[in-house]
Amino acid sequence: MNTLKRFLLLLAFALPSFAAGAQEGLNIEKIFDDYGKQKGSTLIELAKDVLGNHTKISRYKSLIIPVDSMILNTTRVAILNDFVKHSGNGVVLMESKKDGKIESATYSLGKIGNSSTYEYILFTCKAQKMTLIYIKGNFPPEKLDSELQKLKDLFIKVNNKRIKL
Repeated sequence: MNTLKRFLLLLAFALPSFAAGAQEGLNIEKIFDDYGKQKGSTLIELAKDVLGNHTKISRYKSLIIPVDSMILNTTRVAILNDFVKHSGNGVVLMESKKDGKIESATYSLGKIGNSSTYEYILFTCKAQKMTLIYIKGNFPPEKLDSELQKLKDLFIKVNNKRIKL
């Protein structure tokens, strides 16, 4: 079995255990579950063992899907419900609206319990693609941009080839 097949097999077995710790209790969890396997969608989930010591992000999950008005509206409602649910700790880091509807947003849902771990939701709808990202990590909102830059610079090896995330 070649390296790529082994990697994909390992990823298939590992994803259910990763999902248990990601965005638990959030409405966006259903968006990832319902649309992550839909034709045309791209679902990426990374855990601390993949991210390594390069970043303080401990969980990263993203969904890129072609724009569909039903999915888009369902996602916007889920995001707003999650933000309202955490409004005591939540902070709008960035929000852009068109005709009263969110086009692009970055939200901090605050700390998880008494820990130093924060949750973030990032959303954008551009060029006929909707992107939803969930991030969990041990860093405050003012460090989100620097952690995302570290993630952008992260490479992983698959089948002896470097793949930039």
